[in-house]
Amino acid sequence: MPVRLMAGLLILKQMFNKSDETIVEEWKQNHYYQYVTGSIHFEWAMPCDPSDLVHFRKRVGEEGIRNIFDVSLQLHQTKIDQATEVIVDTTVQENNITFPTDTKLAIKIIEKTLKFADKLGPTEKEIII
Repeated sequence: MPVRLMAGLLILKQMFNKSDETIVEEWKQNHYYQYVTGSIHFEWAMPCDPSDLVHFRKRVGEEGIRNIFDVSLQLHQTKIDQATEVIVDTTVQENNITFPTDTKLAIKIIEKTLKFADKLGPTEKEIII
């Protein structure tokens, strides 16, 4: 297996906190994962058996895995340090909009009408209600 593929799968597995089986299954469906791991074209076949990741980790050892993650962080650290602004997407926040068909609005209208009727007095209140 290519080292870039195996190292990329380990990094993706760590980033998204997935199991070996899950990350290999998601790899064959996600073209971004395939690009990160060095594929040029979209592939439908599984890149490797999930047990190959176990064998790769044993072969590289803990120190090798730590080196892979350190190099990955160093490659991206300069981009993070050079960032001058942060763009935040707030379009996913819920809006405080009530639709006219909501019962909340009907109850609110009834309550305000009753308050208005109390201010007018008993005779006008009977006319409003």
